[in-house]
Amino acid sequence: MMNKKRAMPWWGWFSWILVIVLGCLTYLHLAGQANQRSPHLLAVAYEPAIMLIIILLWHVLWKIDPKRRNYASFWQTYRYIGGVIVVCIGLIYLTVLGHLLHVASMRLAPTAFGIMFMLIANVLPRLQPNWWVGFRTPWTLSNRKSWIRTHRLGGQLGVLMGILIIIIGWVLPTTVMMTMAVILTILLWVLIVGIASYFYAKKE
Repeated sequence: MMNKKRAMPWWGWFSWILVIVLGCLTYLHLAGQANQRSPHLLAVAYEPAIMLIIILLWHVLWKIDPKRRNYASFWQTYRYIGGVIVVCIGLIYLTVLGHLLHVASMRLAPTAFGIMFMLIANVLPRLQPNWWVGFRTPWTLSNRKSWIRTHRLGGQLGVLMGILIIIIGWVLPTTVMMTMAVILTILLWVLIVGIASYFYAKKE
């Protein structure tokens, strides 16, 4: 059953509270460094703010979806995806904090992102037509069979893309190259699956 008050699982909220605490502790540790407060404050506050925005949006998006009746059939998957996004952003944030403290490599960030990619891709086939989560193309939204086949393909390729993102994070030499490679990987995934959705609908 759908619990309208729990669009975000408890572990999503817990991860946000945890990063707030760790972020404050890190800032207090770094605040004594001369002329470094503003950059450190931005680094410490930026991602927790993003996490909170996602949590709040997750409670609103399904309510304003014209296809909100479908959410009853994939409510747990909707909650799970929201929680995974928040937790993995939290992991990336911890990598940033570790980098500021000189105890962690930024190469851990693509690893966290790749894990998020795989976890979400694994449950994509469970999604039902909606306007917010999944591959919302004109062909998936107008053809149920295209939606099903597209998300099955997206899930299979997404797991492989997640593995590729993790490999990229540990192979490429610079942060800029890693970022560009990850962006290109995601765009390739979206392009392949988006084109496939057209052909699935056309076949039907």
